[in-house]
Amino acid sequence: MDVELTLPTAPVTLAPGVPTRVLAQVRNPYAQPLTLRAYLARGRASGWATVDPPTLQLGPGETAEIGVILQTPPTQPPSTALVPFTLHVEDADTGEPAGFATALLTVVMPVPVAGELVTRADGRFAYDLRLANKTRAAVPLRITAALEPARGRVEVRPEAVLLEPGVWVTVAVRAKPKPPLSGKPRRVDVVVKVQDAYDAERVPYLTEVATGTRKPRVSPRLATVTAIVLLLGATAAIAYTRDMLPFVGRSPGKAPATTPAAATVRRPYVLLEVFPHRGPDGGKAQAEASRAKFAAAGMPVRLVDSLSSDVLADEGAGFWVLLQDGFASTADAQAYCNQWRPLAPKCAVTA
Repeated sequence: MDVELTLPTAPVTLAPGVPTRVLAQVRNPYAQPLTLRAYLARGRASGWATVDPPTLQLGPGETAEIGVILQTPPTQPPSTALVPFTLHVEDADTGEPAGFATALLTVVMPVPVAGELVTRADGRFAYDLRLANKTRAAVPLRITAALEPARGRVEVRPEAVLLEPGVWVTVAVRAKPKPPLSGKPRRVDVVVKVQDAYDAERVPYLTEVATGTRKPRVSPRLATVTAIVLLLGATAAIAYTRDMLPFVGRSPGKAPATTPAAATVRRPYVLLEVFPHRGPDGGKAQAEASRAKFAAAGMPVRLVDSLSSDVLADEGAGFWVLLQDGFASTADAQAYCNQWRPLAPKCAVTA
C-alpha cells in the first residue's frame, strides 16, 4: 500500500523553544476508504515533534493535512547543520506501512530586528536604514556597510544603536563609489549589515543590499577618439624611428598574451560572496576556503573570476565571485536563496 505523502522541500527553520507547525499532505489514491496512523521515525528530531492528528480517515481520492509540531528545548544551541526528520503513515487496522516523507530542519536564533533600506530622494547612493525592535528586550546593534566592488567609501551614522522595545530608529548610509575610468556604467552594490554589538562572529540579524550604477569618468566616444589619436601618433613615431635608424636590428617581438577562455555565467544567477583580487595569491585562497565551506554543507556553488566573464566584468583588478547559475527562472533562483539562507545570508538574485 502506497499513499501520496509530501512534506515541504525547503528546510524548516526553528527558533529555540518556539513551536513551529509543519504541514504534510496525504492523499488516498485508492477506491476504498483508509484509516491511517501517522508518526515520526525515531531520531534526533522525533523528541521535538508532535503529530496532529495522529490518526485520520480518508475517503477514495480524498486529500488531508497532517500537522507536525516541532519545538526544540529553550536551551537548544543554534546550528547551521541540517537535521532530517521522517514522517511515516501506516494502516491503522493492519499496521501495514502506507508511505513516508522526509524533510530537513535547522535551529537558528530568532531575529530580534526588522528593517528596510530606503533610497533617499536628495542624492545618489544616499539611503535611510529603518530599524524596529519588536521584542520585549533592548537590543544592542552595530551597523556596518561596504561597497561591492570595494572601490570607494561608505559612511554609517550612527554606527551603534541600543534599540529599545517597540522603538523605530533611522540610520543614515552615505556611499561614494569611485567611478570607472572608461567603458560602460558599472553596477555598484551597497551592502548594509546589522549585527549584535557584542558578538562580531554571530550571523548578522539583517542584511540589506541597495544597487546603483556609476558612470565612467571618460565617455566611450571620448575614449575611442583618444585611443585613435594615440594609435596614429605611435604609428607615426615608429615610422620616423625606422627611417632615422635603418641599420638598427629589430628585437624579436613577444608573442601576444593569451587571454583565458571566458567563463560562462547564465542568467538568472544568485550572488553569494565577492572577494577582491588582493594579496600574494590575488585573494583566491580566501575565495576557495569559502567555496569549500559551502560545498561541505552540500550547497551547489561556483567560483568564477570576474575578469574571465563578460557578465561579471568590471574595471580595475577584478574579483572572485561565489555564485550559482543555470536556473530556469528567477523564482527558482529565489527558492535557492531561501533554501540556503541560514548558510549564505548574503544570497541575492540577479536577473
